[in-house]
Amino acid sequence: MRYALVFRDAAQAERTWEGMDDDEREREFEKVDRWFAAHAGRITAFRRLRSVETATTVRWGTGEGLRFVDGPFCGEHEAVSGYIEVEAAGLDDVLGMLRTWPGAATVEVRPVG
Repeated sequence: MRYALVFRDAAQAERTWEGMDDDEREREFEKVDRWFAAHAGRITAFRRLRSVETATTVRWGTGEGLRFVDGPFCGEHEAVSGYIEVEAAGLDDVLGMLRTWPGAATVEVRPVG
């Protein structure tokens, strides 16, 4: 079965990231790279999204019709940063993969198709 893993970065994580020196950031990148390498055979698609400043949210309101709003609005302190699709035997299999995920604080898992 195929699952989408939607990564959301919290504002606090971004501040922590900005407070790191270059060596600390490099070590964190290496952890993420190792995770992707360990699961490469199961990842069928990967996309990193551009910054939240480039987002447009489309909302359908009652009585006001279609409305466009600059920015992402999935939560007050979070923004979707990217997604991957993976092949897995089931949800427990995906959750097993995510037990070792070193990146974003929140990952939403959804079956695809």
